[in-house]
Amino acid sequence: MPAEDTVFNVLYDKYMFWSIVVGIFTFGWMFLAMIRYRDGVEPVENMEKYHIEVGSFPVDSHNTKLEVMFYVLPTILVVWLTMMALASNTAVWTIPQDEDTFNVDVVGKQWFWEFHYQDQLTWEDDPRATHIDVNWTGGMLMVHAHGSDATNVTVEVDGVEQEYSIDLAAEMLSISGNYFDPNLHSVVTVFDANDNLLHTWEHLPNGTILSTAGGQHLIIPCDESSTLDLHSRPHDESNPAYVGVQHSFWLPEWGVKEDLVPGLESGTVMTFEPDDSGTFPIRCAEYCGLDHSKMIGHIDIVARDGETCDADVGIQKTVSHSDHASTGDEH
Repeated sequence: MPAEDTVFNVLYDKYMFWSIVVGIFTFGWMFLAMIRYRDGVEPVENMEKYHIEVGSFPVDSHNTKLEVMFYVLPTILVVWLTMMALASNTAVWTIPQDEDTFNVDVVGKQWFWEFHYQDQLTWEDDPRATHIDVNWTGGMLMVHAHGSDATNVTVEVDGVEQEYSIDLAAEMLSISGNYFDPNLHSVVTVFDANDNLLHTWEHLPNGTILSTAGGQHLIIPCDESSTLDLHSRPHDESNPAYVGVQHSFWLPEWGVKEDLVPGLESGTVMTFEPDDSGTFPIRCAEYCGLDHSKMIGHIDIVARDGETCDADVGIQKTVSHSDHASTGDEH
């Protein structure tokens, strides 16, 4: 979901179009008047009736239809632009009550981000791109690596790592007796002989906490609505009078941000529906103290295990915003 796939970019295009139209008309009229009424041009017949005096209206030379048009057309344009802006806000901030969303609490501290998962997520890199597929069900973990350079596999469960070697002849790894526990954070990473990461499979249970202080990314599934509940909290809660500082969670490549307000128990909300896999930057757009520049991170858009990010759910610039708003599409 890059910025060109958001309602904000569509709105920008529409505002830019009408700005150009108004600019062409305004500057065109200005240059025409400069040429027509510049010093040295032969004066218009009966020019005395065009003489303008301060505090008096040139009744004898006004054009009623033209003057009405100068009022009516700008008013229509302003109303139209206002309606587009309000429709975009509605599409961004309004979620149908019956819509099931993927929920994560984002906590801004001094000076790092924490991500508290309220829903579980099992995701995997696209096997079509890596030629590696991880299947972990029950007590059997299988890694298929046909056509890849994979040689080693690391299995990490609740922070405990074990390393395995792939059977190069069969191009696969089969581990029995290693039972999958949906309540534990589990990661399977596949490497080549030079320890280059080729493939990742990961399970994030409900209650998982990731932090940019440890170099971890916010991980969000593609092709479904996600809701971030944003809170500003102190990293040290020993002083009950201190409620934290103002932050602003900013996704610059998507053109969206939302403030984190200290002391606001309900927090603020950001919603989106990404459809492009990849890694995108996170920044803090509100000065939050000495190490404000360290309030950086990344968001990974991934496909759930067994799914892909092939669907295009973003707003296309060739389609009007109103069409998407009526169908419930969102940035």
